[in-house]
Amino acid sequence: MDEMKLSLSTKFMRGMFAKLVAKSIKKKYGYKADIYFSEIDLDMKDGQTHLHMNVDIELGSEEFKNLMKAIAED
Repeated sequence: MDEMKLSLSTKFMRGMFAKLVAKSIKKKYGYKADIYFSEIDLDMKDGQTHLHMNVDIELGSEEFKNLMKAIAED
């Protein structure tokens, strides 16, 4: 029985993860997004993965529409 649990509970770790995600979005799609994670939990058990995130993202309306179109095309 394989089991792994990961919870980014500290503000520092959530901030580091947010920077990595924002940098990835900027690199791949060219849009700067302000991202804040207030909760990240990952459970992996017997080949099943459950990810729960509570996230706030600030992005201009046009940039958001264009980003959603770009993601849908991928």
